[in-house]
Amino acid sequence: MRDNLREKLSEEITRKQFLQYLTGAVLMVLGLNNLISLLTGSRLEKHIYVHDAPAPGNNTSGFGNRSFGT
Repeated sequence: MRDNLREKLSEEITRKQFLQYLTGAVLMVLGLNNLISLLTGSRLEKHIYVHDAPAPGNNTSGFGNRSFGT
C-alpha cells in the first residue's frame, strides 16, 4: 500500500489533471463541512434584527423630535 501511494505521488500529471484534482478536493472539503454542520445542527442561520418598538404614545421618529446635540 505504501509503495503504491509513493508510486502514484511520483507520477507526473498535466496541469488539467492537477486542476481537476484540486477542484475535486475543494468540493469534497466543502461537502464534508456541510455534512458535519447538518448532522450537528450547528449551521448558522440568518438572523433578522428588529429594532425595539417605541412605547405607545412616544413618537420617536421624524424631524425635530430630539434635542439639539444628542
